[in-house]
Amino acid sequence: MTYIFGPVPSRRLGLSLGIDLIPPKTCTYDCLYCQVGKTRNKHLCPENFAPVTRVLAELKDTLEKIVPDVITLAGSGEPTLHSEIDKIIAGIKDLTDTRIVLLTNGSLLWNEEIRKRIRGVDIVMPTLSTVFEDTFRAIHRPHQDLRLPEIIQGIKTFRREFHGLMYLEVVLLDGFNDSDKEITGLKRVIDEISPDKVQLNTVVRPPSDPGARPLDRERLEYIKGLLGDRTEVIAGPAESRA
Repeated sequence: MTYIFGPVPSRRLGLSLGIDLIPPKTCTYDCLYCQVGKTRNKHLCPENFAPVTRVLAELKDTLEKIVPDVITLAGSGEPTLHSEIDKIIAGIKDLTDTRIVLLTNGSLLWNEEIRKRIRGVDIVMPTLSTVFEDTFRAIHRPHQDLRLPEIIQGIKTFRREFHGLMYLEVVLLDGFNDSDKEITGLKRVIDEISPDKVQLNTVVRPPSDPGARPLDRERLEYIKGLLGDRTEVIAGPAESRA
């Protein structure tokens, strides 16, 4: 099995070398908009999915050929489900000074042990797309034991503890979380979290569920204005299913 992918040009991060720590598709969510596909293993308890020594050996070989702008922990599932992600982060730091980015849905940041494991990254990019439980369940189809207030509090707590940068991603879907009521609620909580950036995204690549429809650029720009100066639109042109 190969754990390293890319590098790929990222709209947000430059040339990104990815590390995929989780088997496809193992996640805490089964998001309507996910480009990786439907979640086959809805999972809540961290496990040692990818052997640390093999991941780091493969990374070492790759870094002898490639100089990325960032190394991104991401891929086929929720990376914070890896029980030894802290050892992987420490191993990356032993190999390179390249910044480490964590793409996470943020659903496990209520767990103190998981927060401790990921503190060594340079940039964390959690997702928060609604503050309403019904909308949350409709969009993310989460593990049955997850609750949105607990997730939001986890993101707030990690923000206070973390010394790196937090870029909060908001994924907007037509007819789900794009109303003024939704955005007003999001703004209140985003202001409480106070991330370094708020990044607006929508459906770009073919989603796992055809009910996930993108917002047009005009609506994205309008919402950007509502959410304030730290907000940017990162969604590019939608890709065809053809």
